[in-house]
Amino acid sequence: MAFRQIINKVLTRLREDTITSDWTGDVLDSDDVDDYQKLISEFVNESKQLVEDSWGWGVLRTIETVTTSNGTASYTLSNLNDRSRILQVIDDTNDAVLSQMSDELFYRYTYVGTTQSGNPSYFRLKNNEISFWPTPDAAYNIRVHAVQPQDDLGTAASTLKCPEHIVVLGAYALAIAERGEDGGLTASTAGLRFQDALSDAIVQDQNRTVNETTWYAS
Repeated sequence: MAFRQIINKVLTRLREDTITSDWTGDVLDSDDVDDYQKLISEFVNESKQLVEDSWGWGVLRTIETVTTSNGTASYTLSNLNDRSRILQVIDDTNDAVLSQMSDELFYRYTYVGTTQSGNPSYFRLKNNEISFWPTPDAAYNIRVHAVQPQDDLGTAASTLKCPEHIVVLGAYALAIAERGEDGGLTASTAGLRFQDALSDAIVQDQNRTVNETTWYAS
C-alpha cells in the first residue's frame, strides 16, 4: 500500500480531511500537505518502526554474502544498517554456523595479545560492518541472514512492506493520544487494539516460517 493511502486511512479514522493528490518529494517538505497531515505521516513512520522492531517479518528478511580474504577481519554489508538484526551467519565453505560475539570480546581477542587466524567461528556486527574471529586465513563463503527494516516513507508512492493494517492502527492510536480526544475510541482502547492486532499478525507470519521462536508484542 502506498504512503498516501496509509496516511488517508488514518485521517479517515480521525474524521479529518484526506490528501486528495500525490505530493512531490518528501511529505514533510511539501506545500500540498497541511501541518496536521504531516503530523499523521510522522505517526505512520513511528508506527511502522514499532511494527518492524517487534518481529522479523518475512518481507523484511534478506541474505547477503561475503567472501573473506586472508588477513582481513572486517567487511562492509551494503544492504544493512544500524537497525538491521542478524538472524544467522553461516560459513558455507565449512558448513558451520557462526556465533555472535560482543564488542568487548571482539576487541579483546583482536587487539589484545597475539592475533589468531583460521576458520571464522564468531562474528561481530556494528552498523553495516561485520567482523570475524579468528581473522580469516583464506577465502570463506559467508552467508548472512538478516532482517532489514525499511527507511522512513517519504514520497506519496513509496510502498510499505510490513502489514499495513497494523501500521494504520498504531498511527491512529498515536494520533488520538497526542490530541487528547478519542475520535471514537479512547487512546487506551486504540492502543490495545493495535497490540492485539500486532500479536495476531506476528503469529501468522511466524507460522509461514518453520523453526522460529514466536514473538509477541510487548
